[in-house]
Amino acid sequence: MYLAKVKKEGQATYVLRESVKQGEQLVARDIFDIGPCPGAWIDYPGGNAWYVSPDLESRISTIAGDVDKNQLEDLFWPFIRPAIRRATQTFRQRSFKQYKPLTRTQKETIARQVHAFDKRRAHFLKFGNMDQGPLVNMPAVLFKQFHNKSRDEIEQRFIYQERVLRQKDLKSYVYTALDLHRFFKGFMARQMPHALDQDKVEAFFIQELCQLNKELFELTSQLHEYLIRYAVMFFDHTYGDSVLLDDMAKDFQFRQRSRWYKAPGATPQLGLSQALKIFNLTAKALESMDKKDLTREFRRLAREHHPDRGGSHDMFVELGNAYEALLEKIS
Repeated sequence: MYLAKVKKEGQATYVLRESVKQGEQLVARDIFDIGPCPGAWIDYPGGNAWYVSPDLESRISTIAGDVDKNQLEDLFWPFIRPAIRRATQTFRQRSFKQYKPLTRTQKETIARQVHAFDKRRAHFLKFGNMDQGPLVNMPAVLFKQFHNKSRDEIEQRFIYQERVLRQKDLKSYVYTALDLHRFFKGFMARQMPHALDQDKVEAFFIQELCQLNKELFELTSQLHEYLIRYAVMFFDHTYGDSVLLDDMAKDFQFRQRSRWYKAPGATPQLGLSQALKIFNLTAKALESMDKKDLTREFRRLAREHHPDRGGSHDMFVELGNAYEALLEKIS
């Protein structure tokens, strides 16, 4: 069983569902309409004690048979009073179930049946990695929760788990989940998607989302509501700040300066006019810029002139010197 959060007549409400076999497919079946407030079905006898209403258990058992009380408590745990949840959290963590390790056959079955989209989402939510490596290297136990579950239950699980994502993670999460880096070459495709041609990235995003819409929901004329949220995540957000390029540039500058180091005073400090020339700026244009604007321009030029991308190391070092000189003027 699982709790599905759905919209009815424009209002959010909860429905208790289960995944059942229908022919060769697993589908969702409604068991009981919990209503907009699951907490209303929780009784508090006193102190920190709480339990799911026996009336609800009785209604569910009438429809779906015997009720697993532990499972029911797990489903309603997020809806108990915050003070009681905090007070009982420690004791809840101490109680655990004994899990048997997966057999080789089980691992192979899970790896074969769980969709790649689900694997990449689960991996990102667990580790936060954009560069995930081959799917075959991912541990099957990570995807056990999605095995023998209907598509509806899987998506409801992800809706709940995605709450941990920060605003700045959302676009990177979708980029990774749809494996968009495979359409591009180079390290930036895996680590710095914001440095790619965004028109192409968006085109591939739409292509892959439509393909998922067809594969997972057998829809072609309209986007399924479970996938709409990924379109919102992608188009309504930006990639999180990346310091990879800055670190790479600083590291290269340090290595080059160490290699060609000269005593202070041996090399004259870069003048303002020369620094402006390197950045192709005028003094008036510099006056209208702040540190953020200058850093953005430095990153653009660094990508263009970095030696690892075919640029000149002398020019790259000069670019760093010019950046420092101009930064002092803005400061």
